[in-house]
Amino acid sequence: MAKLLDLKPKKKIWQMNPYVLVILSFAFVILIGSVLLTFPFSQANGKWGNYMDSLFSAVSATCVTGLCTYGQGIGNQLTFFGQLVILIMIQIGGLGFITVLTFFITLFRSKLQFRDRYLISQMVGSTSFADVVKFVRRLIFISFTVEAIGFLVGLPVFFEMFPNNPSTAMWNSLFTSVSAFNNAGFDLFGGTSLIRGVGNELIDSLPTWAYYYLCTYIMILIVTGGISFLVIIDVFSFKRHKQWRAFTKIVLVTTGVLLLLGWGIFVLTECFKPDAMNTFEALFQSVTLRTAGFANYDQDSLSMTGKAFSCFLMFVGGSPLSTAGGIKTTTLFMITLAMFSYFKGSQVAAFKRRYSTNMIVKAMSLVFLGISLVLLGFLVMASFEANNLRGDIIVSEKTTAIFFEVFSAFGTVGVSTGITPYITIGSKITLCILMFFGRLGPMTFLQIFQANLDKKQNIHYDYVEEDFLIG
Repeated sequence: MAKLLDLKPKKKIWQMNPYVLVILSFAFVILIGSVLLTFPFSQANGKWGNYMDSLFSAVSATCVTGLCTYGQGIGNQLTFFGQLVILIMIQIGGLGFITVLTFFITLFRSKLQFRDRYLISQMVGSTSFADVVKFVRRLIFISFTVEAIGFLVGLPVFFEMFPNNPSTAMWNSLFTSVSAFNNAGFDLFGGTSLIRGVGNELIDSLPTWAYYYLCTYIMILIVTGGISFLVIIDVFSFKRHKQWRAFTKIVLVTTGVLLLLGWGIFVLTECFKPDAMNTFEALFQSVTLRTAGFANYDQDSLSMTGKAFSCFLMFVGGSPLSTAGGIKTTTLFMITLAMFSYFKGSQVAAFKRRYSTNMIVKAMSLVFLGISLVLLGFLVMASFEANNLRGDIIVSEKTTAIFFEVFSAFGTVGVSTGITPYITIGSKITLCILMFFGRLGPMTFLQIFQANLDKKQNIHYDYVEEDFLIG
């Protein structure tokens, strides 16, 4: 009887820490997807697939990255079913499994309890748990609407690409629209993405108008997907721009500055050399590094300055509550604002709003954690590749290629210098971990301990403040 009294009721899954649920949900999707991709009916050759490659593809798709270990691309490696599995994982990964699950739950349940609404709001990043159901439905509506428009807009170029096969054209248009909006970077064109002149008949055979049309509409989808659902809701609420949230203004300003800055730097560093970019390719490079992964220029041909700045853009990524990865534009804005405010000796304020010290510390912590993960991933991957990548593939510089790959994985970008299909199993696992952390964000894992981090000590005294030398 004593033992029975000591037994505690088991904790229900729904009562778990919401951030643990987010992590577990992504892991669950990856596990199911990797198993499905391994079956013969997912592989174009009709044989069992390599599980490590299937796992890598599942992580890359669910974390909307785009890195691929299949040298010929998923369009030639996977059957229609395998491609459909990738597409579903991209959609779930872009929106978040919890968002999709909540949407279907609310279809069959008219009301949610207060506790359930609060938990869901924490998991999907809603600013108001009272209207969380409405917010989730808005996310789904925006996502499907933009993807549907992208599908229709892309049809002319894909009918040009597949003139005698309308069903293939429609499937390619749908896949590209979903992948671009979710900043995934996967395509069905082959292993060289949108790069011309490297033997990709689908891309090389396109008329000039169709090629630029394709690249332009992909860029628009990338920016739309990475700019944050909150910004889209704010802008299309038809309020005056003065009434927009400070968050919306910060995202739009930072995104615009990064896109123009990236374009200018790539024009200066890549457009005046042998095998140079043109200005359009420089613009596409600036856009796709916002965690998209499509490429119309060989990344290994970038100058050292171009690769270094590419790593910076990949590290920053897109905006919070979007389909993009990276440390996010708002983090960069907060750190930059704090630095300038410190030098000026003024309070940290912008757009008629003052920002707390807690936000500054959180932004700096996120950057520190991100850099630490990238450096650790580089060291681990470099050790695995110490005697690899010799003779299998030619890259301009192996160390730089690995560094580029690590930034691409953490930022969930997906561009590569071309080494991904040739790396060792240890490196593939390292990149999988980086993609997983990069998509969910280091702070998501720390939020598991948020109750302890935010707990205020109930004490009746305070310590004497003291300054000491720094730097």
